[in-house]
Amino acid sequence: MILIIDDDLNFRISLKSYLEEKNFVVVTLESSLQGINFLTQNLPDLIILDLMMPEVPGYDLLKFIRETLHLHYIPIIVLTAKSLAQDRIKAYSLGCNAYLSKPFNIDELLSIINNLMEHSKNYFYRLNFSPVLSKKILNSKNTSNSPINYIELTPKEQRTLNLVATGYMNKEIAKKLRISNRHVERYIARLFNQFSVNTRTELVKVAIQNAYITN
Repeated sequence: MILIIDDDLNFRISLKSYLEEKNFVVVTLESSLQGINFLTQNLPDLIILDLMMPEVPGYDLLKFIRETLHLHYIPIIVLTAKSLAQDRIKAYSLGCNAYLSKPFNIDELLSIINNLMEHSKNYFYRLNFSPVLSKKILNSKNTSNSPINYIELTPKEQRTLNLVATGYMNKEIAKKLRISNRHVERYIARLFNQFSVNTRTELVKVAIQNAYITN
């Protein structure tokens, strides 16, 4: 699901219509406050965010998302009329994954969206933060509304899960834990089985929703 947050009604309608034609599920909101309320109950795969909005600027929402544990990995595309270099630098420093100025090329936007989604299928897209939720998660064994039974993890499994959630790949996890790649693969396979998931993105989503990520 793609979440569009922009106070321009015509823009929201036109972009929503275009993306739905490309088979994306799209939700639109008109303010950062609505966005915050929505994100307390929902986890979109990607957010398209305007910067110039009343009451709470998009910058503040971007900062809020990146500082919130269960939201920080969601990729964010800033789509705004602000085109100065200082605005772009500020947005990137706060953690956006891409920045497009209006008017923009719709094919470029679609390419960015598809690129972020594609990366999410097999490994974490780590441009700024950790993983992107795959749009195919809805087909997983465990849905976001299905709580899991208590799982007792070994210390190594817990450390592996924490590193996966942070965005580390197998070789990096092996180096951190001082174990072989084969051992890492076994731990991850065991985690997949315990959490009833098929991919890393699904694993992190379910683990976060059920409070299995530790500091």
